[in-house]
Amino acid sequence: MYKELWRQRPLLTLPQIIILLLVGAAVFVAVDLNRRAQAGQLVGVGETDLQAQVDAESTRQVSLQVTLEYVQSDDYIAAYARDEAGYVLPGEKRVVPLVIEATPLPTAVPTATPDPIQNARPWQAWWHLLVNAPQPSQ
Repeated sequence: MYKELWRQRPLLTLPQIIILLLVGAAVFVAVDLNRRAQAGQLVGVGETDLQAQVDAESTRQVSLQVTLEYVQSDDYIAAYARDEAGYVLPGEKRVVPLVIEATPLPTAVPTATPDPIQNARPWQAWWHLLVNAPQPSQ
């Protein structure tokens, strides 16, 4: 009887073990490839936004360089002297506009037209509806 226990059929045969190892390796490779594919998709996610920011900043840089060149020029100094500091060249006359502040007059409120309904009596409305004739003199 003890001999029979030792000679029982094994749980898995050698070909089954090899197939299980191959399936496990295939699952491991598939999971790794999926992880790498997802990581590859995330690489270019912010590229478009970043490129738009780079373009905006390079445009701003050019604008600042042009402004710097203008501020360092003689034209800017002359414009500043005339407009801000109030200097004039020899032979020129300085003109300063004066602002006259006038208080506006209030608009006249037109008198309201009297409403005939306020002076009317109820019997006058009934008379007009029933007879459709001029009202008798009072």
